[in-house]
Amino acid sequence: MDSPSSLEIVSLKTKYPQGAEKMLIKKITNREVPEKGLPLDVGVVVLNVGTVLAIYEAVAEDLPLIQRVVTISGENLSREGNYLVRIGTPFKDIIQYCFSGEEKELLERYELKMGGPMMGVFQVNSDSALIKGTTGLTFLKKYPIEASPERDCIRCGRCVEVCPMELYPLYYAFYGKRKEWEKAKEYKVENCIECGCCEFICSSKISLLSLIKKEKQYASNSNKT
Repeated sequence: MDSPSSLEIVSLKTKYPQGAEKMLIKKITNREVPEKGLPLDVGVVVLNVGTVLAIYEAVAEDLPLIQRVVTISGENLSREGNYLVRIGTPFKDIIQYCFSGEEKELLERYELKMGGPMMGVFQVNSDSALIKGTTGLTFLKKYPIEASPERDCIRCGRCVEVCPMELYPLYYAFYGKRKEWEKAKEYKVENCIECGCCEFICSSKISLLSLIKKEKQYASNSNKT
């Protein structure tokens, strides 16, 4: 199929978190979204295919957003895949369809995340329901290896090396543990996209992401006052 001259398909290297909004804009257009700015500030609008489809159905077919495609993945599932699911569907119903055994058996051995393995949110049970922002459900084996205890930061710098936003996560660990939220704000914690790369690579097994979220919440609240 011939594409219009104004349309270009760009293939990017598979690299997490390549799909993040600011990463895509920089890689494809070489434009940088300013601090605390929006893509529109650099003349860009970023939409995923699900959003584009929802807009088309709303405008052209007068259909409300009542369903979306979600990815069901993880170990020991009998029916992994991408499914078109109605918004409001309980997670337990999805589990029942994708898992051949009992729901209790699955949740005893696996943790359920709404989203992907890196940025997904752990669910304490399966009573929640699908919302319009649910991209998928991921099942991760509980305690696949014995977790090392958290230690003090050794300032190895690995978190700085992997940060796609070129931030300094080691300072967020240092100030977060001391509840010095204002200091973390000075190191531009608001620019963090919460990809989790720093926590994943941390030699000291520090729960960086939880500290960063608290620091960002403080920064957001302080900006309102």
